[in-house]
Amino acid sequence: MTRTISKHFIAQVEAFLKRSGFKPTEFGRQAVGDSGFVLNLRRGRSPTLATADKVLAFIARLEAEEQARRRRKAPLEQ
Repeated sequence: MTRTISKHFIAQVEAFLKRSGFKPTEFGRQAVGDSGFVLNLRRGRSPTLATADKVLAFIARLEAEEQARRRRKAPLEQ
Protein backbone atom coordinates (compact mmCIF):
# COMPACT_ATOMS: atom_id res chain seq x y z
CA MET A 1 0.00 0.00 0.00
CA THR A 2 1.39 3.38 -0.94
CA ARG A 3 0.97 6.49 1.13
CA THR A 4 0.21 9.86 -0.32
CA ILE A 5 2.62 12.71 0.22
CA SER A 6 0.06 14.29 2.50
CA LYS A 7 -0.21 11.17 4.68
CA HIS A 8 3.56 10.86 4.77
CA PHE A 9 3.87 14.50 5.88
CA ILE A 10 1.29 14.08 8.63
CA ALA A 11 3.04 10.91 9.81
CA GLN A 12 6.33 12.85 10.04
CA VAL A 13 4.68 15.59 12.10
CA GLU A 14 2.98 13.06 14.41
CA ALA A 15 6.23 11.12 14.88
CA PHE A 16 8.07 14.32 15.76
CA LEU A 17 5.39 15.29 18.27
CA LYS A 18 5.71 11.89 19.91
CA ARG A 19 9.53 11.97 20.00
CA SER A 20 9.80 15.54 21.20
CA GLY A 21 6.86 15.80 23.58
CA PHE A 22 5.74 19.01 21.87
CA LYS A 23 2.09 19.85 22.38
CA PRO A 24 0.34 20.12 19.00
CA THR A 25 -0.79 23.70 19.62
CA GLU A 26 2.69 24.87 20.59
CA PHE A 27 4.24 23.06 17.63
CA GLY A 28 1.86 24.77 15.21
CA ARG A 29 2.42 28.16 16.82
CA GLN A 30 6.21 27.88 16.65
CA ALA A 31 6.46 26.17 13.27
CA VAL A 32 3.96 28.21 11.25
CA GLY A 33 2.29 30.70 13.59
CA ASP A 34 -0.97 28.69 13.70
CA SER A 35 -1.90 26.93 16.94
CA GLY A 36 -4.58 24.95 15.09
CA PHE A 37 -2.22 23.66 12.41
CA VAL A 38 -1.90 20.07 13.70
CA LEU A 39 -5.60 19.79 14.48
CA ASN A 40 -6.39 20.94 10.95
CA LEU A 41 -3.95 18.36 9.53
CA ARG A 42 -5.66 15.68 11.57
CA ARG A 43 -8.99 16.82 10.14
CA GLY A 44 -7.72 16.40 6.59
CA ARG A 45 -6.22 19.78 5.72
CA SER A 46 -3.41 19.61 3.19
CA PRO A 47 -0.77 22.30 3.61
CA THR A 48 0.80 24.12 0.70
CA LEU A 49 4.24 22.93 -0.34
CA ALA A 50 5.73 26.12 1.07
CA THR A 51 4.12 25.44 4.46
CA ALA A 52 5.20 21.80 4.42
CA ASP A 53 8.77 22.90 3.62
CA LYS A 54 8.66 25.38 6.50
CA VAL A 55 7.42 22.71 8.92
CA LEU A 56 10.00 20.15 7.82
CA ALA A 57 12.78 22.74 8.14
CA PHE A 58 11.54 23.58 11.64
CA ILE A 59 11.61 19.89 12.62
CA ALA A 60 15.08 19.41 11.12
CA ARG A 61 16.43 22.46 12.96
CA LEU A 62 15.07 21.33 16.33
CA GLU A 63 16.36 17.79 15.84
CA ALA A 64 19.81 19.10 14.86
CA GLU A 65 19.86 21.30 17.96
CA GLU A 66 18.89 18.34 20.15
CA GLN A 67 21.62 16.16 18.63
CA ALA A 68 24.18 18.91 19.25
CA ARG A 69 23.06 19.18 22.89
CA ARG A 70 23.39 15.42 23.33
CA ARG A 71 26.88 15.44 21.82
CA ARG A 72 27.98 18.18 24.20
CA LYS A 73 26.63 16.20 27.18
CA ALA A 74 28.14 12.85 26.13
CA PRO A 75 31.26 11.85 28.04
CA LEU A 76 34.45 12.15 26.07
CA GLU A 77 35.62 8.82 24.72
CA GLN A 78 39.27 8.01 25.11
